[in-house]
Amino acid sequence: MNETTENKQHLLIVDSFALLFRGFFAMAMSGNYMRNSSGLYTNGLYQFTKYMLHAIDTFKATHVACAFDMGAKTFRNERYPDYKANRAAPPEELVPQFDQLWELVEAFSIPCVGKAGYEADDVIGSLAKRYAAEGIQVTILTGDGDSLQLIQEDVQVAMMKKGFGNYEVIGLHNLQELKGIAHPSQVIEMKALMGDASDNIPGCPNVGPKTAQKLIAEFGSVEGVFANIGQIKGKLKDRLIENRELIHLSHELATIQVDVEIDCSLSACEYKIDVPKLLAKLEELEFKSFIRQFAAG
Repeated sequence: MNETTENKQHLLIVDSFALLFRGFFAMAMSGNYMRNSSGLYTNGLYQFTKYMLHAIDTFKATHVACAFDMGAKTFRNERYPDYKANRAAPPEELVPQFDQLWELVEAFSIPCVGKAGYEADDVIGSLAKRYAAEGIQVTILTGDGDSLQLIQEDVQVAMMKKGFGNYEVIGLHNLQELKGIAHPSQVIEMKALMGDASDNIPGCPNVGPKTAQKLIAEFGSVEGVFANIGQIKGKLKDRLIENRELIHLSHELATIQVDVEIDCSLSACEYKIDVPKLLAKLEELEFKSFIRQFAAG
């Protein structure tokens, strides 16, 4: 799939909090937190806006949706209470920017999309599957490698890299070359075996990326591994058998849901700015460069 296919509707799905966190820490590293005259910290919001607008332009998006987490607890916590329990609380300068982000996105007349009990990833996956099936080109803007499992025909992932405006754009055509993964579903299979420390997904103890990749390359999936367990020797075989339930649980936790009912029509995602509405929010945040940009038309 071409990154900027002409004459085709193109939906950009934004992993909102991933961009907000990235933007916040990018500026905080240099001690720049930014505040408006009311004392509201705005550095994450400012960088989010830069990231989103750059991506809209780069990928020539005709439609945009911003996906949000809706509360800390999801069905994954019900299955495994320790899921993401290792995450530190966000910095106090960032916390007020969460609610402000929702308002900022709405000021752009872009739908804020989320569903209680699910993560933003599940919203992203469900929207991507739905609209790709309708022939819409979809680009997922994120910094989260979990989204690679969502790649299919007409769905690509734009992974944000170090430095502003740098993307690693991954689709079916280059997934193997860039990530050494034969099929998007193998992202799940790998994580089920090796776990994921950032999400506190346990996986199988003492199985790292190299071993997981070797097993999946040979057997294709977790199911394939256990169907051929007799071909695996020594301590690795014992570990896999002993931790079979944990591996299957990890597989469930790592799987992004793609059939969640999401109330978000394509027409609502059409990128069409209401300039006075947007300027009012930008003036509240005192984003002078963006005010000049949009006031000038």
